Amino acid sequence: MNYIEAVIMGILQGFTEWLPISSSGQVMLAMMNFFGISPEKAYSYALLLHFGTLFAVLFKFRYELGRILMNLVTLRWGEEETFLFYSTLFTAVIGLPLYRAFKTIVTSLNAEAVNGIVGFALILTGVILAKSREKPKDEFGQIVRKKRKKEVTIVEAMVAGIAQGIAVLPGISRSGMTIGALLLLGVDQKKAVRLSFLMAVPAIFGALFLELQAVSEPITVSLVAVLSAFIVSLLTLEGMLKLAERLNFSKFCIVFGSIAVVVSIMGVLI
Repeated sequence: MNYIEAVIMGILQGFTEWLPISSSGQVMLAMMNFFGISPEKAYSYALLLHFGTLFAVLFKFRYELGRILMNLVTLRWGEEETFLFYSTLFTAVIGLPLYRAFKTIVTSLNAEAVNGIVGFALILTGVILAKSREKPKDEFGQIVRKKRKKEVTIVEAMVAGIAQGIAVLPGISRSGMTIGALLLLGVDQKKAVRLSFLMAVPAIFGALFLELQAVSEPITVSLVAVLSAFIVSLLTLEGMLKLAERLNFSKFCIVFGSIAVVVSIMGVLI
């Protein structure tokens, strides 16, 4: 990957991170189909680009994260600290095996096959987003009382963690899965968005710890890509969040996922 490609991928990551359309899935599709990068390298590089958006989140929520970290260290756990502990725990329990399994499988697949996998995952994300925009179903109403407590429960934190763990697969939107799961359980939308952002920090740190050694690109090219992602993420964070609240991205995911599946089938047939 050259510097121009690195900048383009950083910009793409910066824009798509805040939208429920799977930034890793979009970056992987672009790398494989436009730049001819192998699926394994594309997956590793897509995770690396989260460094940029991670720093944007750290900067944006620096005071809140500092307070939460201090409370965690001093064992003064409130709602957010308890939520982060259990959600991160279940993210690791679900996400680590899925990550290792996908890394093993992707090495034996070609770009066409991975296009199909990411495409189907995007379609699934679209369906989940569409469902989350509806009112909680009756079966959820039996679990979550109408006059619910203001604080998020441990069970809800566990569900959000499981949803985030599944999102280690490219094409599954992390924010879409976590926010959608919390909304289905009756959590207020603003709180669901905030908690989704906070729980992303330890998850991204864990993914980067696992993937840094797998990135084979020159350090300068990687830095350019990460810096581009950071700048774009920071500049577009507020606007993209407002856009994500107003627009229905379920159709976007389904359409792009379908295109990826069609491209995959055509690649196999041709």
